[in-house]
Amino acid sequence: MNTLFRSLTLAVLALLPAVASAALQNGKVQVGMVKGTATLFDPASKQSALASGRVFEQGYRVETSASSTAELILSNGSTLIVNPESLVEVRTFRQVVSELIVDGEYQKLEKEPSPSVTEIVVTRGKVIGEVRKLNPQSSYVIKTPVGVARIRGTIYTVQYSSVGPNAGKLVVGCVKGSVEATVFAANSGPVSVEPGKQISATAAPQSTAAPGEAPAPGTQPGTTETTQPGTTTQPGTTTQPGTTEAASAGSVTISMADMDKATISAVGATIAASTSLPPSISQSVEAQAQLAPSADQITPVNVSTPKTTASDPVATKADGTPAEAPKTTTAPMAPASTSTGGGNALDATISKITDTVQQVVEKQQQPNPSPTM
Repeated sequence: MNTLFRSLTLAVLALLPAVASAALQNGKVQVGMVKGTATLFDPASKQSALASGRVFEQGYRVETSASSTAELILSNGSTLIVNPESLVEVRTFRQVVSELIVDGEYQKLEKEPSPSVTEIVVTRGKVIGEVRKLNPQSSYVIKTPVGVARIRGTIYTVQYSSVGPNAGKLVVGCVKGSVEATVFAANSGPVSVEPGKQISATAAPQSTAAPGEAPAPGTQPGTTETTQPGTTTQPGTTTQPGTTEAASAGSVTISMADMDKATISAVGATIAASTSLPPSISQSVEAQAQLAPSADQITPVNVSTPKTTASDPVATKADGTPAEAPKTTTAPMAPASTSTGGGNALDATISKITDTVQQVVEKQQQPNPSPTM
């Protein structure tokens, strides 16, 4: 049993007493501001125009066109901004019933009212998230074909793009709060991304489809989207010096760097222009941007891949000098299984968590539950 599965299993055990007398149900996602043209796909891939005020649940996908953004407001109080030319799925969103959850007033919550399980899949493009203080028993992850980001709050960015036929690039930024990133192909556990930092990883992509599920619209089975010649990266993002934009099959490149002033400022501007969040949030991001270094002042640090032997490689800076390795929160774990794919393994784990919690809830709600052997 690998470290990720073990930690999620422990989270389930901790969650059970809290939901023993409560009901676990599908959370709600309300569409806030929509700029430009965006499309909503239901679980059967039937599409319709995404409009402000629309409410949907898990299993739906949102696709934005060029120069378009969409604000998704979850009933646990979190907000997700889907940037231009992105394809995003609310794969899993389940939460414990709470009287504090009021339709249409999700952004008024100061903190998450009850435990929840959230999995957002970014097949291509970029999302910016604002998460209120999560319940300690909650799980909130953003999954891509290259890796997954575990969100504890408060403001973060996750971007995924193809950089060739056999490589994809994941960039996870933490503007405020706490974020962990795990690269499927790396022989390591989650890497902590501190406020003002971002981690970039280039590796062979894996399918984001759940077991038995058809690929998302606009993608080929077992692959991510193909970048056509002449296309560019998402607006408002920069490529850190010293990073690579291609990787051969099986290779992994990971680096850590500060978020530069322009990148953080772009996050604040997007929050101000594309969401209904209070102005104080975008203002605090802009204030942080003024303290950040410019792009030419940043030197990325290569992140080594921890192994279980004594011959671990040493992390180095771009100039080859030794650098302090980034903080990891768990012991190294084995690479994701190639038989099912790291993405599918994560899908199965999250599905098991929600199913286990639901079974306990249903059993506890029975007037005279039958004893088990």
